[in-house]
Amino acid sequence: MWVSSAGLAAAGIEAGTPDPEGGRILRRPDGSPSGVLIDNAMDLMERVMPEPGAADLERRFVAAARACASAGLTEVQDASGYGTAEIAALEKLAERGELPIRVYATVSAERETLLGFVSKGTLIGRGSDFLTVRAIKAVADGALGSRGAALVEDYSDEPGKRGLLVTSPERLSELARQAREKGWQLWIHAIGDRGNRNALDAFRDAAVGKASPGGERPRLEHAQIVALADIPRFAKHGVIASVQPTHATSDMPWAQARVGPERIEGAYAWRRLLGAGALLAGGSDFPVESHDPLLGFYAAVTRQDLSGNPPGGWRPKEKLTRREALALFTTGAAHAAFEEGRRGRIAAGHEADLTVFALDPMSVPVRMIPTIPVVLTVVGGKIAFRGSHLSGGPFGPPTPLATP
Repeated sequence: MWVSSAGLAAAGIEAGTPDPEGGRILRRPDGSPSGVLIDNAMDLMERVMPEPGAADLERRFVAAARACASAGLTEVQDASGYGTAEIAALEKLAERGELPIRVYATVSAERETLLGFVSKGTLIGRGSDFLTVRAIKAVADGALGSRGAALVEDYSDEPGKRGLLVTSPERLSELARQAREKGWQLWIHAIGDRGNRNALDAFRDAAVGKASPGGERPRLEHAQIVALADIPRFAKHGVIASVQPTHATSDMPWAQARVGPERIEGAYAWRRLLGAGALLAGGSDFPVESHDPLLGFYAAVTRQDLSGNPPGGWRPKEKLTRREALALFTTGAAHAAFEEGRRGRIAAGHEADLTVFALDPMSVPVRMIPTIPVVLTVVGGKIAFRGSHLSGGPFGPPTPLATP
């Protein structure tokens, strides 16, 4: 979080303010706060920010859902980790039929908030199946760019620093056990190799003595820097690797500087994960990245930026085929939300959630993939978005996106 001097003053953040556990206040040479707050240090600012009202939340959710529909998304799996006010707003919108796309939401792992949700139980298929709330969002560590991702060894470009544990390993294990016992799915954000290891350990511990190691389909969000020895553990412990391909192409100019040439071998390693038997789901992590799924599809198959650099792709051995990339955002995502029997493919007996593009991303030259217009977004057989290319125009007749 980047805040102004007025914001720092309102939050009482001064030169003498200590870094909170799991957070960091970036400082100037004289020790004064620079205005950049990392991970749990953001809580210092957020607790003095005014809370949005119910009308604000509903307006924001509808605007966001419409933007997603215009990009061809029929459903979002939202890792925000909401509180009671946000879930209440989503419930009202779903009940009134005002959500244009489906929402699979997560709730906060904060103790008091989570207790309230767990005591009431999961919400599945509310509002004509446009809202499901059955997942908990926890955060193991920070981000790689801010050097908040928790690493086993020091950062290569900042000796003495190993990142931040936003949630303790003990709390992660407690959450994993609680989720499994109460029938909730747990998503753990993990970016560094230590963060990923702690998350995998938590899922392993929760499965001890259980018949199925996967339990309630635990998800590891990002799986960004994984120790090579830990990659087989995804399949072993039944953990879904929820990856965001555009992170690789955004981070590639500096990622190796952070972790060095050895640890980078386990970074954004989609091919290695697939080869080790892991189940993958694809996403975007918006608003950190764009919500446009075609950008993720393009990044997965090219590992290049939109200018086609670097030639051949960054660490090209981790590229996915177009069919594998398509599966990330369709069948893989549906499985990750317990929906593989009715969504994620165009097939008899499945719900009519589908996207129509002006060109077929499975066959056009890869450089064209990010520019393909959306013709129609259909959710439950109803048009959620109608593009300006419905009649074909210069792109020719619309082409439905066939899934594996």
